[in-house]
Amino acid sequence: MTVIDQWTGRHAHALRTALRLTNEAFAEHLGISPRTVTKWRERPEMVPSPYLQEALDTSLSQASADARVRFEANLGPDERRIPLDHAVLDQLNTAIGDLARALARLEPSDPEQSPAH
Repeated sequence: MTVIDQWTGRHAHALRTALRLTNEAFAEHLGISPRTVTKWRERPEMVPSPYLQEALDTSLSQASADARVRFEANLGPDERRIPLDHAVLDQLNTAIGDLARALARLEPSDPEQSPAH
C-alpha cells in the first residue's frame, strides 16, 4: 500500500477521485467543508493541516483494494527523482563519443566492400 509521508492537495484530489466521491461527499466523509476540497484541486501544492493529514491517512487505509489501486494510478509515476550526477553524465557522454569514433573506424570507407553486399 502506498504511504504518503506528507499529503498535498494533489494527493487528496487523487484520493477523492479514487474513492469516486464528489467534492461534497468527500468533504462530508472527512468532516470538512467542500471549499477545502476545492482548494486542494486548485492548489495541488497545498499541504493540509496535521489533523487533515491524519484523516486522509485513515481514509486511504480504509479504502477498498480497488480504490487504493486507482489512487496509486491517479498519482502517476513516482515523484521522487534520482539526483543527476553531472560527473557521471560527462563520463558517459565521453564514452559514447569514443564508441562512435571506434565504430566509424571499423566501418569500411567503400560501401561496396561491406560483407553484406
